[in-house]
Amino acid sequence: MQNTSIFKDYPYLSRLALTTDDDTSTIDPYNIITDFFDFGSIAEIKDLFAEICRAALSKKYSWKEGSPGNLLYFYEILEKLVEACFLLFKDANCKKKLSKKIKYTLKKKLFKDLCLPCSLSADEISDPFLVIHSFFAFQTIKQWKQAMYAWMEAGLSNYTVMDSIETKYLLPYNYHLQKLLDACWYISIALKKINK
Repeated sequence: MQNTSIFKDYPYLSRLALTTDDDTSTIDPYNIITDFFDFGSIAEIKDLFAEICRAALSKKYSWKEGSPGNLLYFYEILEKLVEACFLLFKDANCKKKLSKKIKYTLKKKLFKDLCLPCSLSADEISDPFLVIHSFFAFQTIKQWKQAMYAWMEAGLSNYTVMDSIETKYLLPYNYHLQKLLDACWYISIALKKINK
């Protein structure tokens, strides 16, 4: 990404601003996506995400997966992943170049790396950018970050997320983030195969 004023143009990229050097030309959203899965497999991450959602929906503090810092850390890396996907969403040239390589790579060995259960259709697996587009068509980066903060805060508190988010946004939050996690998993698989 060669845009040196990226944080000025997109002020909601706060996690990337906090975790990268001053030289914004070195931000590579694809590295951020592959690094995210150093945290665990897609199955482990989705299980943890489900636990985090349960904790946020509980009317009392119920986080039992280690210290509260574990929940906070997961949200920090999830926020960074969402910001990286936003950069892909905004950079059509970057997306087009890699899209062909990803489609070719995934078609060759699609079923070998298929991780079930998967929330994606066959079209979305072969073109994960459809999910990224749908994610940011549903809500802006600002709205996603506000929602993520509300869910994180509720998971660390003794009240439910339903106290701060409209009920109609509860299921879409889970639905779109599950799909984004799956899409990023397939992008990371394709990137690893391309780089071999």
